[in-house]
Amino acid sequence: MNTLQPRRIQVLLRQLRPDLAEAEARRQLARFPESSQLQALLGLSLIRQNKPAESRPAAERAVALDAQNDFAFYVLSLACLQGGQLQEAALHIATALQLQPVVPDYHFLQGSVAFAEGHTQAALTAADQGLCLHPQHVQCLNLRARALSRLGGGADWQPEYQQALREAPTFAPTHVNLGFSHLEHAQFQQAEAHFLQALALDPTSQEARAGVVSTAVSRAGLALPPKAPRPWFVEDKRAGFFLLFPFVLMFLVVFYAALEDVEAATLRQYALPVLAGAVLLFFLPALLIVSFKTLHLSWQLLRPATRHVLPPPHGRLLAVEAGAILAFYLTLAALLLPGTAGVAGLLLVLSLAAVALGQQTLSTVQGRRAGYLCAGGLLVLAVVLGALQPAYGLSWRAVLLYFNLGTWLYLLAFSYLD
Repeated sequence: MNTLQPRRIQVLLRQLRPDLAEAEARRQLARFPESSQLQALLGLSLIRQNKPAESRPAAERAVALDAQNDFAFYVLSLACLQGGQLQEAALHIATALQLQPVVPDYHFLQGSVAFAEGHTQAALTAADQGLCLHPQHVQCLNLRARALSRLGGGADWQPEYQQALREAPTFAPTHVNLGFSHLEHAQFQQAEAHFLQALALDPTSQEARAGVVSTAVSRAGLALPPKAPRPWFVEDKRAGFFLLFPFVLMFLVVFYAALEDVEAATLRQYALPVLAGAVLLFFLPALLIVSFKTLHLSWQLLRPATRHVLPPPHGRLLAVEAGAILAFYLTLAALLLPGTAGVAGLLLVLSLAAVALGQQTLSTVQGRRAGYLCAGGLLVLAVVLGALQPAYGLSWRAVLLYFNLGTWLYLLAFSYLD
């Protein structure tokens, strides 16, 4: 086979034209189906198009045709990494390095797999090995900076990024990595700026889009923080129960005092409104906090600077979701006003319908669907309370007591049992 044939594919890949590289590779494989190098290049062109399911068979075919082709093992490792199969990716890149230990790209991929597995020190070591072979290797500079940023300890990770930008100013992954490093240090404005710069350089970068969304989620306070060690009274569930029991008892006593002119013997008649109000106002503060954070997230992603990041259907659904949250609070407000039950019911239906559409939006916010179910349940409970109010003669003072006690119980319980 003429050696110029694979070079055409390599040139197309360097020009960021993987679709044309794939077409050229398939055309040449029709003439030379037993070429391990062409199979590996086909796999690489599919990887560049984010097609891991299609790229892996081509890479495995390349390895089967020539077990000494280090480049084939490199492509197979890339396909496994893109498919989330980290152990297999580590095994294949180790084989490639055994066959050819002086290729910086192989050390970079080995470090990337280690970084994805959470072995930050191993990733730093691999990046250093690649830089020993090629001190200007942009990807190894990126990997070293990401590892230093993740390790912390006062290490300065900026110089490696600055050198990488000097070597390749238009290399979008440098801005993506720099954005994630800023994000890890809660520097949201710098992180968003670099993610947007990466999208300007490469509009197809899914990592940059995910970075913009992650920045908005973290800035809105919806990202899950690392869990701190639990105190003794959470490890010992019985101790936690006895700490909460006095507050629950206090709630029942105060509620009894709020029901003026009600005999103790008839208190059991109020079991249903007591239960509905307790559940409603126990969870309402948590929903209040999360909903305001979600509205903040919607603004972060729908403002002009970042509106282009989300596909148009997702952007519209996110706006619908924000409207559903506002409708939820309008419903609660309508329930507290006389003669507005019909308006409240209409808002309830519109809110739940908007939630049903909006749940398709952002999968990055964990617990979003559970939050929707909780909101729907609280709306139903609010309607139940509104219906029971005239039947049981509950005063609005009792409803306010519900809210205040629910707030205190929420703060106490979740501080202990989070």
